[in-house]
Amino acid sequence: MQSAQKKVFLPNEMLQDIEALLRQKIGLEANSMGSSAIDRAVRRRMADCGLPDMPAYLMRLQTSPQELDELIETVIVPETWFFRDREPFNLLSRYVMAEWLPANPGGVLRVLSVPCSTGEEPYSIALALLEAGLASKNFCIDAADISKKSLSKAERAIYERNSFRGESVEAAEVAAQENGYSGRRLSLFAMREKYFVRTAEGYQLCESVRRAVNFSYGNLLDPYFGVDKRHYDVIFCRNLLIYLHSAARKRVIQVLERLLTPKGLLFVGHSETGQLFGTRFVSVRHPLAFAYRKAEVGAGGHSLKAATEKEKLLFSATPNSPWNSPTSASPILPIRSQNSTLKSQLSSPAPSPQLSVPSPPPSADIPVSSLLETARSLADRGHLNEAAALCETYLSQNRVSAEAYLLLGEVCQAAGNPEQAEQYFYKAIYLEPNHEQALTHLALLKERRGDLAGAAILRQRIQRLLKF
Repeated sequence: MQSAQKKVFLPNEMLQDIEALLRQKIGLEANSMGSSAIDRAVRRRMADCGLPDMPAYLMRLQTSPQELDELIETVIVPETWFFRDREPFNLLSRYVMAEWLPANPGGVLRVLSVPCSTGEEPYSIALALLEAGLASKNFCIDAADISKKSLSKAERAIYERNSFRGESVEAAEVAAQENGYSGRRLSLFAMREKYFVRTAEGYQLCESVRRAVNFSYGNLLDPYFGVDKRHYDVIFCRNLLIYLHSAARKRVIQVLERLLTPKGLLFVGHSETGQLFGTRFVSVRHPLAFAYRKAEVGAGGHSLKAATEKEKLLFSATPNSPWNSPTSASPILPIRSQNSTLKSQLSSPAPSPQLSVPSPPPSADIPVSSLLETARSLADRGHLNEAAALCETYLSQNRVSAEAYLLLGEVCQAAGNPEQAEQYFYKAIYLEPNHEQALTHLALLKERRGDLAGAAILRQRIQRLLKF
């Protein structure tokens, strides 16, 4: 009787099986961070477990939920700091004081931070609300993550200087000695001095702020995530969607939609704005905040409600916030979803294969400094040709504007001209090699036409930028 031939396990096949486990458990798209990063994490865990080869480690993973959790901990590298990207917190303060509080006097604002990592984000939310004038009894913050190690650190709330790198703390300390705590630049240093106590281990957050945040283990891929919770007025879900495969991303967006109140705000990362195209979420006009609201569905099931004049006035009001600046006080206006824009295009004569750009002059009376803002407003209302014309006018006087090329690319994309859009995104990246929005749009275009390798390279480039 002939003995059965022993199966040969190839390392690449083993790694793919391990990636499949991570995909199933946490929705991870391996290309979003690169197989080499996963391979390094696997080999680190193999060494920690004292296992000789990858087949043995795969068997351990398949039979030990605890080891799969340990691998997830190794793969996930927390990368966060206090007030990471200021504008979401500026918008949060303005939303609460200008819209939520007048409608809910004496109520409790409910906020969700997921994934919350090591706690800097939910604690930043608490500090922003306190500094905006909201009493601690009037808000409740839930924070969830799949990393138990990160949650443990978050609950201890002891941080090193690296967690305060949102601005130059060293420069702020010098300036504070000379000028006191004046100026937007000093706000993070002032926050640290006001709410933290320096210890031998680092900076310990005061207990009153720590009590404002409730930490728990949770996975957004769980369809029952948050079913026992009331809906949230604000959700921060930043820098998660970019790591998920398409099916997992769709499930997470559905969960977020279920958890958010009809008038609430959803904040995502700056590389994730393209992930919400085609969903019920519509963008909020506030520079660099990357916020969304749920569109109101009309009788036909497709209509989107534009901002009322009252909403525009509310959002243009500026509350007492330590980091308000003239540039952050612009009114917030919802942007139509891409589906809405395309629908308006389909109801009119079909566009030519290339976007027709009429000759500029409706812009004769518009100041050059306002051309791009006006162009974006036109694009949001579906007037794509007019928006493109203003962009061209602006570029005739500012040939090195990456933002103008970015907007032109977005306009072409909305008009159904991906090839032309790609050319404009490349021009934006040529002028600004680290332009994250242009890189993200370009990666999405490559994915949609099947160039997964090219998209993966761009995704890796984006991730490297996020680390600095």
